Amino acid sequence: MLKNWTVTTQAVKNGSDGVITRERYLLSHKHPNHKHTEKLISIIGNTSTSQRIAITGERFRLLQQLNNTRGGRPLSSYAMEFCLTLPKGHRPTPKQWHSITSDCCLQLAKLLKLTLEEREQYKTQIRAVLHQQPQTGRTGTGDHLHLIIGKVVGNRVLKQLQQKQATRLIKSAFNAAVLKHIGIDHREYKPYELERGKRLEMWKYQHQKAQDSLWIQKLITKLQKQADKWFQALDINDDRQQKRQWNRILKSFEELSNCSLSEEQQGQISNLKVKVGIH
Repeated sequence: MLKNWTVTTQAVKNGSDGVITRERYLLSHKHPNHKHTEKLISIIGNTSTSQRIAITGERFRLLQQLNNTRGGRPLSSYAMEFCLTLPKGHRPTPKQWHSITSDCCLQLAKLLKLTLEEREQYKTQIRAVLHQQPQTGRTGTGDHLHLIIGKVVGNRVLKQLQQKQATRLIKSAFNAAVLKHIGIDHREYKPYELERGKRLEMWKYQHQKAQDSLWIQKLITKLQKQADKWFQALDINDDRQQKRQWNRILKSFEELSNCSLSEEQQGQISNLKVKVGIH
């Protein structure tokens, strides 16, 4: 028996850059995290939705800076991301996922106590992308949906979205919606060979973590070489090479922004950013 279907939450950081980076990640077939993903399906919204979230956040941040006479911190996170996951063997259709997502967003709207005007804007700032995973095998995640919701509506920030009560609510809403639309009750789900599964999952987790760390380190090494070539191009005033290497550097930083980095790797990235002048 499960207490809840799996729901994870995270703030989308780094302002508009963070929102656009997440949009690219969610639809990137080439990203290493998606090498086993069968399909990437837009359920609600599109690229324009993410752009709208970013623009709304930037507009609020600008007004905040203009009106802020006390010197407080400007808004740096324009959205929250929820990941709704089902175990292998359960594959709702895209239409069913749309219904499930709509139910969850409706319950969140009630928690936020939106006005009619705010509710209309809230609806235009919902982005949902489904990742369909292989359904065979005992390891690996099942189908999951990434749900990004803009935090700025009207003249206020929806702070409740990043609080624990919102996480608890969306877990309950997800449980109820899955039962309502596909007839599966989380309380009756029994993981296959639970104890053995835990050992297999731990082995897989440790193996995958080692593989990811190796891949990240290779990417950091590649980034260092790109930076070296960029500096060489600066020294000889090779504008074409400068532009080529700069674009590669930005692409590498973007790839690394979606990775889970160790403290040492975070330090390496920070040093490289200072070195090439990225803040």
